Amino acid sequence: MGSGFSWRSDNVDSNLLTELATVFAKLSLMAVGGINPLLPEMHRLVVETYHWMTDAQFTTLFAITQGAPGPNVLVVAAIGWQVAGIPGAMVSLSAICLPSALLAGGVATLRDRVAEAPWARNIQQGLVLSLIHI
Repeated sequence: MGSGFSWRSDNVDSNLLTELATVFAKLSLMAVGGINPLLPEMHRLVVETYHWMTDAQFTTLFAITQGAPGPNVLVVAAIGWQVAGIPGAMVSLSAICLPSALLAGGVATLRDRVAEAPWARNIQQGLVLSLIHI
């Protein structure tokens, strides 16, 4: 658990880093609209499921990161740091950012490749029309 400030990765259990990466990578793929909509699920996993910290610690980390300048994703780095020091912060932040970024990049690349295909145009026009009728 959150043992304190650590620069060395050999002080951290690799299984813990793997768990952090898995939890935040899964959350990454659900993060539509930013991190804040994920906070209840993040709290459930971090506090209730894995018992990495207490409710008070989670609330304190959230409050500190909201008061700090920068993006809301800082709470993920703070959780990783509390759980496994500097390596935990790096793993957690990478895990929350990379999967969704890779997915978005892959979809954009695919869209660019098929943009001129008739079926792709039909899908796009159908989506536009469905939005107009909402």
